[in-house]
Amino acid sequence: MQIFGLVKSLNVGAVVVGSAFLLPPAQTVTAVPPVPPIIQTEPEVLNFDALAQQGNALLEKARDGNGTAGVTLANYKGHYTMLTARTKSGGAELHKHFADFLFVVAGEGTEMTGGTMLNPTELPNGEMHGTGLEGATIHTLRKGDVIHIPAGTPHQSIEAPGQTIIIYVIKVREPEAQS
Repeated sequence: MQIFGLVKSLNVGAVVVGSAFLLPPAQTVTAVPPVPPIIQTEPEVLNFDALAQQGNALLEKARDGNGTAGVTLANYKGHYTMLTARTKSGGAELHKHFADFLFVVAGEGTEMTGGTMLNPTELPNGEMHGTGLEGATIHTLRKGDVIHIPAGTPHQSIEAPGQTIIIYVIKVREPEAQS
């Protein structure tokens, strides 16, 4: 899924778009192609306390916004990592091409998996969103817990009032089917 990988290029595009307002009306603005994500090739050591501190800043953004905030941390061949913070429940989602490994860095919440997605909407790149799940399995998550969600599995994050959660996510691209 390139949606998260393009976050940096969208920021670059915003600068270009913002600069367009400074150009004289006679000049033409040329579209800037998206910058491909930089692929991390060096080993990386992460500290959950440092991730939790970075996640606390995301929690503030989540509180001020729609209840969720996240950032792509690194791109690798075949996978990428993110940090996500939630203050509210999210909608159901399904990633056809990516498995998720969720590591709870701080807080607690519930992850529902499986079942049937309600009001599904297909999006580009094998993504699907819905309003909820019916008949899903409920998993209570707390700091230190890890859950693996295989590609193609509907899932939904649930936050009870007052709950917050910070999750380190590894999104692994499933290999293409062999013919």
